[in-house]
Amino acid sequence: MPSLFDHPLLFFPLVALLLLLTGSIGAWLKSTRTDAVSEASDTLKTLEGAVLGLLGLLLGFSFAMGVGRYDARKQLEIDEANAIGTTWLRTDTLPEPIRSTEKQLLREYVPARMAFLSAGTDTAGIQASIAKTADLQSRMWAAAAADASMHRDPISGLFLSTLNDAIDLSEKRLAAFENRIPIAAWVLLLMMSAAASALVGIGMTHRSRLLLFVLPLVVAGAMTLILDLDSPRAGFVIIHQKSMERVAAQVSATTP
Repeated sequence: MPSLFDHPLLFFPLVALLLLLTGSIGAWLKSTRTDAVSEASDTLKTLEGAVLGLLGLLLGFSFAMGVGRYDARKQLEIDEANAIGTTWLRTDTLPEPIRSTEKQLLREYVPARMAFLSAGTDTAGIQASIAKTADLQSRMWAAAAADASMHRDPISGLFLSTLNDAIDLSEKRLAAFENRIPIAAWVLLLMMSAAASALVGIGMTHRSRLLLFVLPLVVAGAMTLILDLDSPRAGFVIIHQKSMERVAAQVSATTP
């Protein structure tokens, strides 16, 4: 089931409301504990600066993690498309009937790999794509291995090597999609953001209460962008399959 961390549009208002609430609690504490807040004003200001600075560092590190994962997923889509395209071209070097067998299996394989991303957050669709991929990989490998055991020539060995690369990249791509920013990191970010918002609320004056909205909106926006980069199946920052689409066009353009 898709979680909150798969829906950036839902994540933003929830985080903004949470931080606005903690900021309001801080402002309320100041209004009800005026003397205590005044006595500890210097300490609170120091603490506020420290928490905001640490929050900035955490957001920066989290953004770098999200961008790195996004770039890795994009590159793996290109690498897998190249590996499948090379495998397709090298089927022409194989003798019959293995050539026709591998070509037919690859015609089924490309749509299965495209469905891996186009399924979005549909768990059933994702699992169906993974199962179809595994089945076709085993059939392609079995056919190629049987042919190589009979011929034992460099052409068969080269095709097996290329097919192995395509199979390995499908697993690397799956692992990259499963590699998300840990939940513990999100919990820490939310806790630090809430603490910072509360401290800012405590330091607010009555004339600057509208500024309570600034930190929640800015931090919620930054965290939502990080989440969007880290969620490959939902949101505005998406991974396109243009390389795989070109491979699909190449495969479908060739008559059986």
